[in-house]
Amino acid sequence: MIVSSLALAEPSAEAQQPGKVPLIGYLNVPLRQDDSFPSGFRRGLNEPFRQGLRELGYVEGQNFILQPGIGDDGQFQNLAAGLVQLKVDVIVAQTPAAISAAMKATKTVPIVMNSPADPVLLGFVGSLERPGGNVTGLSGLTTELGGKWLELVKETIPNARRVAVLWNQGAEYHFPTWKSVELAARSLKVDIEWVEIRNIIDIRRRFRSAIWGKPDAFIVLPGFAGGRNLQEIAEIGLKNRIPGMFWRTDLDLEQMGGLMAYGANRAEQSRRAAYFVDKILKGAKPAELPVELPKSFELVINLKTAKEIGVTIPPGVLAWADRVIK
Repeated sequence: MIVSSLALAEPSAEAQQPGKVPLIGYLNVPLRQDDSFPSGFRRGLNEPFRQGLRELGYVEGQNFILQPGIGDDGQFQNLAAGLVQLKVDVIVAQTPAAISAAMKATKTVPIVMNSPADPVLLGFVGSLERPGGNVTGLSGLTTELGGKWLELVKETIPNARRVAVLWNQGAEYHFPTWKSVELAARSLKVDIEWVEIRNIIDIRRRFRSAIWGKPDAFIVLPGFAGGRNLQEIAEIGLKNRIPGMFWRTDLDLEQMGGLMAYGANRAEQSRRAAYFVDKILKGAKPAELPVELPKSFELVINLKTAKEIGVTIPPGVLAWADRVIK
């Protein structure tokens, strides 16, 4: 069970004094099933965010206090409400579920998102140029990357003819991604087997059933918030020697046993989230701060897993990788 980490104690008197020490709320999921605060909180996307604050001259405990709210999707509503109760000056939300929960909890506290999806499609903002409400931040635009994931799979495994694509139909931002995958599949002459995954039970039942059909590869679309689910998927793929493409490049592919990951550099985006926090703390309105698109994407390849499952990564793909795990 994932442990939430929001302490509902009142912040210090110093933090409550206007203009003294801003209180920054932080909503995110732990990276692995056994993560809990403080160890899990200091991994993943939190450290780049702290780094971004340091680069802007912030010193934790002196001119800002970070209040974490770490938990799974089902806990975000209570965690967000708790942050609002603590009268945080701004909330940083790292997943669509966290952003949605923060928006339900407050219409006035500024929210800085680091969304892996299209925030306009999900209704988080009115437009990228003028968000319009109390939400701004960064978008990973994963809805446009479905075709790229399939292209990379095909480049890595030229003989691939059938690819299983794991998706969560409940994640609304899958539909543009789905279309992107379908378009690429037609041009690449690849058959797609859609495997709907909503929870850990579906992974063990539906994904394993798909694996029995021996697909040439699998792709994991966004929509699986917790690292626990991704870990289970990676382990099943590794055990059955099926190469997999993941969308989160901040995952520990070596520890998980995944083969590849491609997407927006989420660590860099998390660092950039500090820029929005700084602007807001200095008086900028979220409604008038344009949403920022990814400045960089990265490809991660795990050669250890490649060797274990018998896949040879083509030199061209390997040369393009930003990080190679040997």
